[in-house]
Amino acid sequence: MSISSELSRIQTDRNTIRTKLVSLGLVPAAANLDACASAVQNIENRGAVSATVQEGDTYTIPAGYHNGSGTVSGVAGGGNYSLQSKTITPTKTQQAITPDSGYYGLSDVTVGAIPDAFQDVSSVTAGADDVLTGKVFVDAAGKVTTGTMTNNGTVTKTLNTTTKSYTIPKGYHSGSGKVSITTEEKSVTPTKASQAVTPTSGKVLSKVTVAAIPANFVDTTDADAVAANILVEKTAYVNGVKIEGTMPDNGSVTASIDGLTAASVTIPAGYTSGGTVSLTSDIEDALAAI
Repeated sequence: MSISSELSRIQTDRNTIRTKLVSLGLVPAAANLDACASAVQNIENRGAVSATVQEGDTYTIPAGYHNGSGTVSGVAGGGNYSLQSKTITPTKTQQAITPDSGYYGLSDVTVGAIPDAFQDVSSVTAGADDVLTGKVFVDAAGKVTTGTMTNNGTVTKTLNTTTKSYTIPKGYHSGSGKVSITTEEKSVTPTKASQAVTPTSGKVLSKVTVAAIPANFVDTTDADAVAANILVEKTAYVNGVKIEGTMPDNGSVTASIDGLTAASVTIPAGYTSGGTVSLTSDIEDALAAI
């Protein structure tokens, strides 16, 4: 084996020994091999240490090595060495468990389970604003906290043409409230003027029934008459426009033809209610003489 390998082995063994001695409080962490050897050499071999004590006495266990076969016991007949078994329930404050009067010591202590009312709250995520106002809870830090969430209770709101929307307030709602609208139906008959159909105050139109155009209103788009085709002082609608007639009213037209001086009579333009056109008597006399 090489010198370096041997040195490495010795250093490893030294470290093992030193680590153990440090844990026993016999050497400092930087102790060398000589200091470790000296500390081991100074450990006194106590072998099997045995002692007896009377009630109220104490026994100081000497420093050194003990082989595990020693015992510490009470003096037979020297007093009441009865031990007490106790069971305790964990509490939020530290407890010092001691034997009751009449017992020399405790034989065992049974620590019960944490009561159901106590829970590990480290996983709690709720904050004050997540809990209803006035209600108490324990937060993740174990602190008793009062909630601040607003209790809106039952919220009822009616929408209309003035109030068209409702902003739902932040917080708790009982679930019994409602946002609604009051509807109504209306009917209207077309007129020549434009009509604005609006709901009654506080209501919303759900349906508007528009009646047919009244019978006295006729589609005049196919009419082709002009003012000259319509008797004066008379009116008519043509393609949606009211027209006043210009055709003259000639009434009853009566005329005579003087065959000796004229061969015809001119009938004036316009409307005539009828009439007669006749020859004069001198024509008849002339014909009778032939």
